[in-house]
Amino acid sequence: MNYLFNNKWKKLSGWIFYLSLPLGIYAIISGNFEDIFVIKVFSIFEPPLTNHDTGFVWFKNSFIDESFTFVIIITGIVNSFCKEKIEDELISKIRLESLTLSLFISYGLIILSTLFIYGFEYLYVLEFNLFLIILLFNLIFKYRLYKHYKS
Repeated sequence: MNYLFNNKWKKLSGWIFYLSLPLGIYAIISGNFEDIFVIKVFSIFEPPLTNHDTGFVWFKNSFIDESFTFVIIITGIVNSFCKEKIEDELISKIRLESLTLSLFISYGLIILSTLFIYGFEYLYVLEFNLFLIILLFNLIFKYRLYKHYKS
């Protein structure tokens, strides 16, 4: 079975991924966009700073960080797993090795973060790890493809 996306989506998803990644990370870190794109959302857990005793409530929230997270993950996955123009067994092997290496690096950083980062900052590390796996995979895969085509 082949789970790869069509090659025609590679360029568009790459542009959106690499442009939205720094913007999304800035939006998440800075919190400057709390007044933009405020909508009423449903939560299964009690939102902070409310007087509700239970979850399953509607409340107003800035949806900009969730939107960036959605866009970054979807475009990152599509860009990562689009077919190459010539997709053969060697490209599949390079793709698998790149994915494995990106997971090892990412989880290695999580282990180090678990030992040295505490409190609320640790949650930021886990959140950025969502993007780090995709970003590392893209960079490692593109670098290895570059080396392969150059040789």
